[in-house]
Amino acid sequence: MERFMGKSIARRDLLKSLTGGLLLAPFLRTRALQAQSMQPKRLILVFTPDSHPREWWPVPAPGQPNFALQGPLLDFVGLEQHMLFVRRVDHSWSFDNHHEAGVAQLFTGQRFFDEATHYANGPSLDQLLLKHTQLRGGTPISDIHLCAADGGGGNKRHVCCYSGPGQPIQREWDPARAYRYVFAGPRTGGSASWRRTLEVNTAELRRIQVHLGSAERERLELHVEALRDLERQIAGAIQSAALGSACNPTAPAEIAANDHDEARVRAWAKLQADIIVNAFACDRTRVAELGFGYSGSAHAGLFGLATATRSWHDIAHLSIDDAARQREVSVAGATISANQAYVQFDRLWASQIAYLARSLSAIPEGDGTMLDNTLIYWGAESGTDHNHRPIDMQYALIGGRNLGFAVGQFLQPAAAVSAHQLHTSVLHAFGYTSVNGFGIEPNCGPLAGLLRA
Repeated sequence: MERFMGKSIARRDLLKSLTGGLLLAPFLRTRALQAQSMQPKRLILVFTPDSHPREWWPVPAPGQPNFALQGPLLDFVGLEQHMLFVRRVDHSWSFDNHHEAGVAQLFTGQRFFDEATHYANGPSLDQLLLKHTQLRGGTPISDIHLCAADGGGGNKRHVCCYSGPGQPIQREWDPARAYRYVFAGPRTGGSASWRRTLEVNTAELRRIQVHLGSAERERLELHVEALRDLERQIAGAIQSAALGSACNPTAPAEIAANDHDEARVRAWAKLQADIIVNAFACDRTRVAELGFGYSGSAHAGLFGLATATRSWHDIAHLSIDDAARQREVSVAGATISANQAYVQFDRLWASQIAYLARSLSAIPEGDGTMLDNTLIYWGAESGTDHNHRPIDMQYALIGGRNLGFAVGQFLQPAAAVSAHQLHTSVLHAFGYTSVNGFGIEPNCGPLAGLLRA
């Protein structure tokens, strides 16, 4: 209750007044942005190349979570309560060996834009959320797109995110350039935009004061004081929530990029993950992409794989056939089965995503951690055991507890479901609830069980 010259005026009545409704409309929109600053939602799209062997899937286990992790995902042990798996998810269309069709529709749900480029014919879900929700929250950078073990570029196999039909978003492979882009300029984040809006609103209110009667001037004074009071509250809260002690970016060391050298790949990936975590901690952006390799990546010689006849893409091919999985291959001078080799190769990428998740989970935020407010949405371009088909696609959701995701479970629907349903649920979790489908399936609806009731 506000008191002015002996009169009591309820704040809600004040905001309902004609003057309040007209003058505070921009301010109320700013409050929506400020709410996202106080309880931020964040999204990271992650791509890993080729596919995953069947051992990537957890095995059923009693209790909560209702699964146990296997070889490729053992670096996630301890994070199970933050993970959500859905098996029997299919893409809606295919082309050739599904490498190009798979990566094009991975996060867009679209067909090809044309037969020349094989780019996707529409935006990826990160761009839809940036356009239709308050996900950005007034941060200075809308989104960042990074990669490791790949040279970036705009080729159809090297992009997953699109701003529109035939409009690929290229990834930055160089951590030094990525760092300069993210952390150049003012160190303030989303707070700057709402503060400027408050200043404009109060100035405009003062200018029209001379045109108001006595009663309306009294109301105007209350508006101005309410704005100032809220500005002080927001300033302190955002400084502690979004720009707290976790904001401490350090310029990355120079790297010698090499996608055939395990040690260099790991160092490269860590630098890119650290940039994302620091960008979030400093509230420079709330949307990121992290890609590893490209669709159909070969990485010949990685881990000491004998390269006379094989690359890691060739090893992935062997997983399609049960007999071929047992074929002997040479890795670092040792003879192991093709299946063992593929699990080792797949774990390399998974371990980098686990590092990213653990880094986010180590930063307190609100009543949980930054991982609770961030969804890591991980996909690959081909189905289980590199089946070269649009079926049994392997998507994993990590984090996002405070966004409503029912993490800590392994869902296995009785019948195959569409990846478009999975994407629709993600859109809904981030606040884009006016849509009932995604991509080329605009009416597919969300996937049951993905979000808490």
